[in-house]
Amino acid sequence: MVRVIPYLLHRPTLELGASREEVKQMQNILNQRLREFDTASSFPQNVAETGYFNQNTLVAVKYLQCLTFLPIDGIVGPKTWAFLCEGPASLPRLHVGTASSVVKAVQEALRYAGYYFGTVDGIFQQKTAAAVKDFQVSCQMTADGVINPQTWKALIKLDAHAKYCYVNMIDSCYEKHEQAWLGKFSDVDCHN
Repeated sequence: MVRVIPYLLHRPTLELGASREEVKQMQNILNQRLREFDTASSFPQNVAETGYFNQNTLVAVKYLQCLTFLPIDGIVGPKTWAFLCEGPASLPRLHVGTASSVVKAVQEALRYAGYYFGTVDGIFQQKTAAAVKDFQVSCQMTADGVINPQTWKALIKLDAHAKYCYVNMIDSCYEKHEQAWLGKFSDVDCHN
């Protein structure tokens, strides 16, 4: 069961360089969510709860955003706060007729996992619904082709998706840090 974290009524927009008590609270919740949903790494990602939004916090936020199909901008705004505090229940209900970048991300994840073979176009049509149903059956859920909080939870933990996020968010950033340490880059930017 996904735990709702009810505290933090004040949810300011937080980004790299922010330093305040809300950053420390966000780091605490971020660590909880990563322990809950990080299935790609041997040990769940964890950030120091310092109250300073540093590079490590940025990478962890971007990784969680990737895992949870949120826009990957490294900024803890309303959508990221909603997921941090409410979990998969904060994500949109997707069904036939929905069109968005979130649908496109789901199609890509289902394609990586071998469930979807249609066009990755961001339009939730019958082929997408069939792929969602197949995925739901494999997870022993009711196969209705609708992405609800239970299906979101399973999609977030989908190995192929989690590994994609891990490689693209975590490994690439650490590779940049390693190359900077070796003198190949003078400045490391893990925003991409």
